[in-house]
Amino acid sequence: MTDATRVEATSCCADGDYAAITDWPFDVSRVLYQRLDQLGFEGRSVLEIGCGYGRLLVGSLLAGATTATGVELDPEALERARERADEAGVSDRCALLPGDGADLNLVAHDLVVLDRVICCYADGDRLVERSAAAALHGYAVSVPESRGLRGAWNRLTYPIGNMLDRLRGEDRVYLHDVRAIERRLVAAGFRLHSGEWLGKWYLGVFVRDQSPDRAA
Repeated sequence: MTDATRVEATSCCADGDYAAITDWPFDVSRVLYQRLDQLGFEGRSVLEIGCGYGRLLVGSLLAGATTATGVELDPEALERARERADEAGVSDRCALLPGDGADLNLVAHDLVVLDRVICCYADGDRLVERSAAAALHGYAVSVPESRGLRGAWNRLTYPIGNMLDRLRGEDRVYLHDVRAIERRLVAAGFRLHSGEWLGKWYLGVFVRDQSPDRAA
């Protein structure tokens, strides 16, 4: 497995038409989109667990994806994602589903994306296992780093952040073992295609050398 390499964030949006219709509130999401664009959206289907406002889904369709499916628990975010797809003229190829990606029966897609989502789950292993089974070609993930100095910093600061979140009535954030996530993906038939750090975040794009049969 190749070593992760560091990238520096910039404030710009992704290149192309997508930049004209949206912006990125988080650099990590923008960079993850760019890495997937480099891997190739053209002719592929995309599934995003925790799609939020649909930025990546709409961007993937404008970059040549055939269809995109988003799963989201927040009804307000899901409605904004529908509006974004309508504004971009891609709503006929974009399916948006309410629900929990760890519980839904996920239809297989070429690319599966979990951007800043695993850290919202106490049982991250279940989410990774179920979502990886739905990925035919590629699997992209961004998670807080648990290894090295970044991991030590996250382990120090996350309890403080969770305490403040409880006072604000917000959900807890979970720090999962990145090595365990990678091992689970390798066991599912993936290999690391690219890995990098952006601040406290680790971004990994994994691919299958041989894709399983496409689900009907």
